[in-house]
Amino acid sequence: MSVWRFAIVLALLSPLAQASTVLGDGFRIDLPADWTYQRDRMGVALIARPDRTVDAEGWGMDLLTVTREAINLQRTCLEGFSYRKLEQLAYHSERFAKLGYEELTLGGRPAGLFTVRYTEGPRELMGHVLILDAGSHMLTASALSSPARFEAKRAVWRHALESLRAQ
Repeated sequence: MSVWRFAIVLALLSPLAQASTVLGDGFRIDLPADWTYQRDRMGVALIARPDRTVDAEGWGMDLLTVTREAINLQRTCLEGFSYRKLEQLAYHSERFAKLGYEELTLGGRPAGLFTVRYTEGPRELMGHVLILDAGSHMLTASALSSPARFEAKRAVWRHALESLRAQ
Protein backbone atom coordinates (compact mmCIF):
# COMPACT_ATOMS: atom_id res chain seq x y z
CA MET A 1 0.00 0.00 0.00
CA SER A 2 1.41 3.39 -0.91
CA VAL A 3 2.12 5.99 1.74
CA TRP A 4 -0.67 8.20 0.34
CA ARG A 5 -3.27 5.43 0.48
CA PHE A 6 -2.18 4.56 4.01
CA ALA A 7 -2.52 8.21 5.07
CA ILE A 8 -5.99 8.45 3.50
CA VAL A 9 -7.14 5.26 5.25
CA LEU A 10 -5.86 6.57 8.59
CA ALA A 11 -7.60 9.91 8.04
CA LEU A 12 -10.90 8.20 7.23
CA LEU A 13 -10.68 5.99 10.31
CA SER A 14 -9.72 8.84 12.60
CA PRO A 15 -12.48 10.50 14.64
CA LEU A 16 -10.72 13.79 13.88
CA ALA A 17 -11.67 13.40 10.21
CA GLN A 18 -15.32 13.24 11.22
CA ALA A 19 -15.69 16.82 12.44
CA SER A 20 -18.34 19.47 12.06
CA THR A 21 -17.59 23.18 12.07
CA VAL A 22 -19.63 25.26 14.50
CA LEU A 23 -19.87 29.03 14.14
CA GLY A 24 -20.38 31.23 17.17
CA ASP A 25 -20.27 34.92 18.01
CA GLY A 26 -16.78 35.89 16.87
CA PHE A 27 -15.37 32.35 16.50
CA ARG A 28 -15.49 29.00 14.78
CA ILE A 29 -14.42 25.59 16.05
CA ASP A 30 -14.41 22.02 14.72
CA LEU A 31 -16.15 19.48 16.96
CA PRO A 32 -16.29 15.70 16.60
CA ALA A 33 -19.26 14.90 14.36
CA ASP A 34 -21.01 12.79 17.03
CA TRP A 35 -21.09 15.63 19.55
CA THR A 36 -24.07 17.80 20.37
CA TYR A 37 -23.83 21.46 21.28
CA GLN A 38 -25.78 24.47 22.45
CA ARG A 39 -24.93 28.09 21.76
CA ASP A 40 -25.33 31.06 24.08
CA ARG A 41 -26.52 29.21 27.19
CA MET A 42 -25.97 30.57 30.71
CA GLY A 43 -23.43 33.15 29.51
CA VAL A 44 -21.34 30.55 27.68
CA ALA A 45 -20.93 31.00 23.91
CA LEU A 46 -20.76 27.23 23.24
CA ILE A 47 -21.28 24.09 25.33
CA ALA A 48 -20.52 20.76 23.63
CA ARG A 49 -20.40 17.12 24.72
CA PRO A 50 -20.68 13.67 23.16
CA ASP A 51 -24.14 12.67 21.98
CA ARG A 52 -25.82 10.75 24.80
CA THR A 53 -27.13 8.04 22.44
CA VAL A 54 -23.66 7.41 21.00
CA ASP A 55 -21.47 7.76 24.12
CA ALA A 56 -23.43 7.77 27.39
CA GLU A 57 -20.27 7.69 29.51
CA GLY A 58 -18.77 10.62 27.61
CA TRP A 59 -22.02 12.57 27.81
CA GLY A 60 -21.85 12.37 31.57
CA MET A 61 -18.15 13.21 31.86
CA ASP A 62 -16.81 15.16 28.86
CA LEU A 63 -17.45 18.87 28.41
CA LEU A 64 -16.06 21.40 25.96
CA THR A 65 -16.93 25.08 26.40
CA VAL A 66 -16.06 28.30 24.60
CA THR A 67 -16.48 31.73 26.16
CA ARG A 68 -16.00 35.13 24.55
CA GLU A 69 -14.98 38.11 26.65
CA ALA A 70 -14.42 41.68 25.51
CA ILE A 71 -11.14 43.19 26.65
CA ASN A 72 -9.60 46.60 27.06
CA LEU A 73 -6.48 46.34 24.91
CA GLN A 74 -4.79 49.09 26.92
CA ARG A 75 -5.20 47.17 30.18
CA THR A 76 -4.75 43.50 29.34
CA CYS A 77 -2.69 41.11 27.27
CA LEU A 78 -2.84 37.38 26.62
CA GLU A 79 -0.54 36.62 29.53
CA GLY A 80 -2.45 38.76 32.03
CA PHE A 81 -5.83 37.49 30.87
CA SER A 82 -4.60 33.87 31.07
CA TYR A 83 -3.32 34.40 34.60
CA ARG A 84 -6.71 35.78 35.71
CA LYS A 85 -8.66 32.94 34.02
CA LEU A 86 -6.57 30.24 35.70
CA GLU A 87 -6.83 32.09 39.01
CA GLN A 88 -10.65 32.05 38.68
CA LEU A 89 -10.63 28.34 37.88
CA ALA A 90 -8.38 27.60 40.86
CA TYR A 91 -10.56 29.69 43.18
CA HIS A 92 -13.64 27.57 42.38
CA SER A 93 -11.85 24.24 42.76
CA GLU A 94 -9.65 22.24 45.10
CA ARG A 95 -6.14 20.87 44.54
CA PHE A 96 -5.71 22.91 41.35
CA ALA A 97 -2.53 22.17 39.39
CA LYS A 98 -1.24 23.61 36.12
CA LEU A 99 0.54 20.65 34.52
CA GLY A 100 1.75 22.22 31.31
CA TYR A 101 1.72 25.22 28.99
CA GLU A 102 2.39 25.74 25.28
CA GLU A 103 2.42 28.92 23.24
CA LEU A 104 0.55 28.51 19.94
CA THR A 105 -0.43 30.60 16.94
CA LEU A 106 -3.95 29.85 15.68
CA GLY A 107 -5.16 31.61 12.55
CA GLY A 108 -2.33 34.11 12.94
CA ARG A 109 -3.35 34.99 16.51
CA PRO A 110 -1.39 34.20 19.70
CA ALA A 111 -2.79 31.57 22.03
CA GLY A 112 -1.82 29.63 25.12
CA LEU A 113 -2.73 25.99 25.77
CA PHE A 114 -2.71 24.93 29.43
CA THR A 115 -3.08 21.41 30.79
CA VAL A 116 -4.77 21.43 34.20
CA ARG A 117 -5.96 18.99 36.84
CA TYR A 118 -8.19 19.79 39.81
CA THR A 119 -11.01 18.61 42.04
CA GLU A 120 -14.47 20.14 41.84
CA GLY A 121 -16.78 18.73 44.50
CA PRO A 122 -16.53 14.93 44.34
CA ARG A 123 -15.13 14.92 40.77
CA GLU A 124 -11.51 14.96 39.74
CA LEU A 125 -11.08 16.71 36.40
CA MET A 126 -8.27 17.00 33.90
CA GLY A 127 -8.13 18.82 30.62
CA HIS A 128 -6.94 21.61 28.39
CA VAL A 129 -7.73 25.29 28.68
CA LEU A 130 -6.94 27.26 25.53
CA ILE A 131 -6.94 31.06 25.54
CA LEU A 132 -6.87 32.83 22.17
CA ASP A 133 -6.21 36.54 21.72
CA ALA A 134 -8.83 37.43 19.11
CA GLY A 135 -7.96 41.13 18.97
CA SER A 136 -10.96 42.94 20.44
CA HIS A 137 -11.86 39.98 22.64
CA MET A 138 -10.43 36.84 24.19
CA LEU A 139 -11.74 33.36 23.48
CA THR A 140 -11.37 30.70 26.17
CA ALA A 141 -12.02 27.08 25.19
CA SER A 142 -11.80 24.30 27.74
CA ALA A 143 -12.10 20.54 27.32
CA LEU A 144 -12.43 18.70 30.62
CA SER A 145 -13.21 15.18 31.81
CA SER A 146 -12.05 12.56 34.28
CA PRO A 147 -8.29 12.02 34.09
CA ALA A 148 -8.69 8.58 32.45
CA ARG A 149 -11.11 9.81 29.76
CA PHE A 150 -9.02 12.89 29.16
CA GLU A 151 -5.95 10.77 28.48
CA ALA A 152 -7.97 8.50 26.15
CA LYS A 153 -9.44 11.47 24.23
CA ARG A 154 -6.47 13.85 24.43
CA ALA A 155 -5.79 13.89 20.64
CA VAL A 156 -9.45 14.46 19.73
CA TRP A 157 -9.79 17.30 22.23
CA ARG A 158 -6.55 18.95 21.28
CA HIS A 159 -7.58 18.87 17.62
CA ALA A 160 -10.91 20.52 18.48
CA LEU A 161 -9.28 23.24 20.61
CA GLU A 162 -6.56 23.96 18.05
CA SER A 163 -9.25 24.42 15.38
CA LEU A 164 -10.58 27.46 17.29
CA ARG A 165 -10.37 30.60 15.15
CA ALA A 166 -11.48 34.18 15.66
CA GLN A 167 -14.01 35.39 13.10
